Amino acid sequence: MSFDTKTLKHFENSTTAAAFVAEQVSTACKQAVEARGVFHWVLAGGSTPEASYRLLRDVDLPWQAVHIWFGDERALQKGHPDRNETMARDALLDHVDIPEDSIHCIDFTTSTDEAAFNYAQALNDVPSFDLVLLGMGEDGHTASLFPHNPALGNNALAVPVYESPKPPSERVSMSFKALNNNHQSMILATGSSKAEILQAIAQGADLPVTFISDATWVVDQPAWPI
Repeated sequence: MSFDTKTLKHFENSTTAAAFVAEQVSTACKQAVEARGVFHWVLAGGSTPEASYRLLRDVDLPWQAVHIWFGDERALQKGHPDRNETMARDALLDHVDIPEDSIHCIDFTTSTDEAAFNYAQALNDVPSFDLVLLGMGEDGHTASLFPHNPALGNNALAVPVYESPKPPSERVSMSFKALNNNHQSMILATGSSKAEILQAIAQGADLPVTFISDATWVVDQPAWPI
């Protein structure tokens, strides 16, 4: 993926970046429901996405037509505070009128392999995502697609991830094949901890996040000083 520093969406801080993302979600939702009757939205973990979700609580959107998906999830039981689902529910999903069967969670009741297989089967029913939100780690990973991890070469729609460099060691992630099947995607990179890796990407570093096609990058002043 080309990283064009001239087209970055640049904000003073993560608060204003989160507000921009919330506005983009709102617009994308309304347009998708008007055009196709449904809004398939892939959520990301992280503090800036969480701030965006909280801003959307009181927005008048056609929530009954929204389907929620998760770009990745940690191999933890339902309700665990470190699950992306738990954060999303606390920040947004428990506060709006989305049907429960439209929230497509990753279930680790059995094994990580089976969780990935089941999520891939569910993803088969999605023609394409209307909006994919992604974060980026300090090592250039996105979702749970880490540098040099064997999961990078798995072409299933959802893949098991083992030996994650961050705990827990087991996860499930959407693959690049799934994440790139979208009408719109955004990569959120805020905070000074992202500055070094953004510079590396701008200079051509080959990292997992660079395999996301045609994304809008949302950065703030600490991550990308100008």
